[in-house]
Amino acid sequence: MISSPDNELVRRLRRLASRREPGFAFLEGPRVVAEAAAAGVDLELLAVREGDDFAAEAKHRVTLTRGLFRDVTQTVTPQGVVAIARVTPSTAGEAIGAARRARWPLVVLDRVQDPANVGAICRSAAAAGAAALVVLEGTADPFGAKAVRASAGNVFRLVVSEAGWDDLALLDGYGAAATGGTPLAKAAIENAGMIVLGSEAHGLSRSDLRTVTIPVNDGVESLNVAAAAAVILFEIRRRKAA
Repeated sequence: MISSPDNELVRRLRRLASRREPGFAFLEGPRVVAEAAAAGVDLELLAVREGDDFAAEAKHRVTLTRGLFRDVTQTVTPQGVVAIARVTPSTAGEAIGAARRARWPLVVLDRVQDPANVGAICRSAAAAGAAALVVLEGTADPFGAKAVRASAGNVFRLVVSEAGWDDLALLDGYGAAATGGTPLAKAAIENAGMIVLGSEAHGLSRSDLRTVTIPVNDGVESLNVAAAAAVILFEIRRRKAA
């Protein structure tokens, strides 16, 4: 059992909880760790709180005292397990290929800066059946600790890549817009090459995309980007199942 805050593994957990290292991600909570393991992610380190138990294969497994465990976690009520996962980055071409094989639009995040929104979109995308997601410059890291937690570990069920607009040049698609787009019921989103979700503050960074708009009640400006993504993605799922 580890009780010293100066232990090298403890210091590494603290670092990863606040800032991701290339090739690794910090996982917190049994659900997140279980989802990652179920998706085939390799766990470099599994740290369990004293008095708790959690079954998962990992290269290294340690037990931390309750006080020390609380110090390395980010949540107000820690759930007894954290882990360091190995993350192998995919290329934009691999993400595009995965989306095509699944016959699903590629989900594209355009300057979505809030990691909670990025994680929530990853969760909705995986739940709806999307295969792949790419993030453009200015988007929060989908493998950052907060985004992974918001995704409930489902980010690991997607092929995820960084990309630039040049990488997506051959894809047609729709961008989500608060107003002025084709109403959702009339837009052929299920056949699109990509669905682009932009920053709530600045919208889409491209003006030449076809846009789709979710009608909302009078007096309501718009849905937040994570809610809009869920509506669009599950509408695609509904149409594909029809």
